[in-house]
Amino acid sequence: MPDAMPSFTRQLFTGTIDDSILFPYPRITDDEDRRVTAFLDELRAYLDANLDREWIDENERIPAEVMEGLRRIGLFGISLPTEYGGMGLSQSAYCRVFEFVTGYDVGLAIVLGVHLSIGIKGIQLAGTEEQKRLYLPRAASGEWFASFALTEPEAGSDANGIRTRAVRSGDGKHWVLNGDKIWIGNGSFSEVIVAFAQTAVERNGKTVDRVTAFILRPGMPGYERGKVLRKMGARGSNQTELHFRDVHVPVENVLGEVGDGFKLAMRILNSGRQGLSAGAAGGVKQCLRMAAEFATERRQFGKAIAEYELIQGKLAAMAADAYTAESVAYLTTGLADRGDVDYALESAAAKVWNSDALDRAVDELVQITGGRGFVKPYPYERMYRDARITRIFEGTNEILRLFVGLSGMQEPGEYLKAIGKALREPVKQFGLLSEFATERVRMALGGGEPEIAREVHPSLRRHFDYLVDHTRDLRVATERMIRRHGRAIVDRQFVVTRIADMALELYVRAAVLSRTQALLEAHDAGAHEAPPLTSTRQALDADGVARILRLCDLACQRSGLRFRTAREALTDGRDALLLSVAGDLIG
Repeated sequence: MPDAMPSFTRQLFTGTIDDSILFPYPRITDDEDRRVTAFLDELRAYLDANLDREWIDENERIPAEVMEGLRRIGLFGISLPTEYGGMGLSQSAYCRVFEFVTGYDVGLAIVLGVHLSIGIKGIQLAGTEEQKRLYLPRAASGEWFASFALTEPEAGSDANGIRTRAVRSGDGKHWVLNGDKIWIGNGSFSEVIVAFAQTAVERNGKTVDRVTAFILRPGMPGYERGKVLRKMGARGSNQTELHFRDVHVPVENVLGEVGDGFKLAMRILNSGRQGLSAGAAGGVKQCLRMAAEFATERRQFGKAIAEYELIQGKLAAMAADAYTAESVAYLTTGLADRGDVDYALESAAAKVWNSDALDRAVDELVQITGGRGFVKPYPYERMYRDARITRIFEGTNEILRLFVGLSGMQEPGEYLKAIGKALREPVKQFGLLSEFATERVRMALGGGEPEIAREVHPSLRRHFDYLVDHTRDLRVATERMIRRHGRAIVDRQFVVTRIADMALELYVRAAVLSRTQALLEAHDAGAHEAPPLTSTRQALDADGVARILRLCDLACQRSGLRFRTAREALTDGRDALLLSVAGDLIG
């Protein structure tokens, strides 16, 4: 994605709130909303009649006849262009379907997500017209499932450090591929595999290794499928090892440009993370519904447990998380649909925050349901197991926090680097120093803060004021940490992740406020029902608006507390103690 495109989250690190990205909250068209609603009605009816979650969990596969029925419905082509046989859904509409499927069975959702979000996505993004005509129609029909083969036994989060290698053949007609991949979704049955390998390329007159993407087919000699991996949860999905032993890949199967594979992989993973964030949002909402239903029906000491404050506190927190997770998921997909903004940090932030929220939700669901939450045949323990993978795949949450933090620090770091140079040549750089000094004084006096130019709803003014103040705090904290640690900031992972957590909270809170603003504007305009902003429609009568405002208030309050915790942890000295105790353990 071009560097010139603005990023809402990246700008937060410089103390800027970009109104043009934040407002209006994205919505899908009425026509697409009708299409998706009709498709979901058909899909729901089919799954209700044919999907047995417990059978899938016990047998660790989805029955072939169920998959065939889903092919006929057209599930496996929903996000592919109509000219190649797909439904042509926008990213937001696709994620609505993905969220729904996740609520039925996480394993089935992973099969779908691997196929569309990351497997065939590379060909959709970077394929030649010949490649698209060959692969996309068969992917859309479900005839050929797709896989994304990046991860290796020794290169998980370090995607740029893969060891699989491709060498050009002597006649120039093939690339000879050798290496091993692991955790490959749909690997046992996929017919299209986008695999990544190191290749030698010329850069600035030197030969260096760069990652290149290749399209593989399982019939290629030397292509071997390894054992199917058994898992804690999401058992309907399929993960396996792949082995490449002198696989001859035709040169026309290079995807994109030689040496540009890493950039393509990151673009693909942005799509995958958005799907995961929507699925996690749906999971939080599902946990909330089931917890509220159980708490209302379960009686202890003469009354429903929902009447006790401790249970009410859990339900309220889950409700705030559900509203937040849905808001951030569909703000982020809306950014992808716009096409004029950089949404890499936002995709990472949405995946991290929503998967953490899902982790909290399933834990509380098990706690509320008590012993029933721990045993079969109740669904709660399966949901607990199914949710655990969400914080790991498509980039672990730890790695993605570092990605958000370090990426966000780049612009402030470059600015401070320029200031350092100016200080060594004060006469030549007087203008830059004057600008810096003026800005320091303004910030010290409480001026120069970020602004929200758009008129905001009076009911939200206080929350927007806090958003402005906290954005200023993020900028100050970022600059202070860069000055304190210099280049060593890269290795100060506690510092980077706390800065990242501050930015994450600002982004998700902005999403909540943008969505709530849109709902209030719709109500003020006389609408009786919320437009299709997210996957959930809401009544907009007086009671509905009051409920929305209470959810927004609680979500913003909890976000502010998490922001403050991360900010205070930067300076309260806890890092030294943590490192000391860790040193005692590892020597």
